[in-house]
Amino acid sequence: MQTLHVDVPGGTTIHGHAYRRDAVGVRGQIDGFTSDLSVTLSMSSNLPHQASTAFANNAGPTPVVVLPRTLVTFPPTDRPGIDPAATFELQVPYLVPFVVPAQGGTLCVDVEVWGNTSAAGPNRNLSIYLDAHENYASGIAEQPGFRFGSGCAAPGNTATAFATLVLWHRTTQMTMDVALRDGVPENGQGLTRAWLAFGASQNNVPWPTRLDCTMWGTADVWFVLPGMPNAQGDYDGTLTGLPVLPPGHRLWCQAGSVHLGTGALAFGDGSTLVTPPVGPLPIPVSRIANSNDHAAATGAVSYAVPVMSFY
Repeated sequence: MQTLHVDVPGGTTIHGHAYRRDAVGVRGQIDGFTSDLSVTLSMSSNLPHQASTAFANNAGPTPVVVLPRTLVTFPPTDRPGIDPAATFELQVPYLVPFVVPAQGGTLCVDVEVWGNTSAAGPNRNLSIYLDAHENYASGIAEQPGFRFGSGCAAPGNTATAFATLVLWHRTTQMTMDVALRDGVPENGQGLTRAWLAFGASQNNVPWPTRLDCTMWGTADVWFVLPGMPNAQGDYDGTLTGLPVLPPGHRLWCQAGSVHLGTGALAFGDGSTLVTPPVGPLPIPVSRIANSNDHAAATGAVSYAVPVMSFY
């Protein structure tokens, strides 16, 4: 896998790079493992948005093997307590430091993996679930919510409601995608509604008429979502026309549903996120990867790139 970066300042001395654990999509602990890998750094003539599918075309004319082929042991990681994670636990230390030229440029990080050893045995397929960021050529920015806490079940349902939320910065407005599951079902009367609440701070308050349902945020602003849930209590929709919020502002959000006739309620779990800035253009990082053959001459170009720390 190669990654191309134009956001590393000129003159930086790099002694290693590190990845951080995904906090949004995967819960629980991931076992430690050992990887047989090497790392080569160079200054590429390609900008990230001009990345070639041919690995050799992205490498610079004077590549430096900063880590000859060796075994690197990575520790077990648990799901971070919040997103973004505070630490980069999966570190790859170099034997040879690399200095980015004073004028800067495009840094090409080339990682080759020959094999691995884990609890599943030697050379088995692994999913490490690295934190990654997607860049878009349109300048929009995507920020998934970090789910926490627990929802409550709709009356007559044993499944606990939950929701996946994604905030989008669409340059002139923000929108929120909502995927609610196991909420209050629509029974044909047209009286079931899904809702979304935004809070400026975290909360932990039981709902007065349903003590098993918790408000996980301060719920300063409520929205009725367009459309209705289906007969299974599932809802998929988008809240549009939200104002552009300043970047770096943490929100505490929650979705749920209610039947306006019976008063039946279901609350999803909580989600928190940090409002993103508009996406940078031109795209500052890209990834070129071939996950099946470390000796392959070509890979696929993607703008979904692991979040990396250079140290």
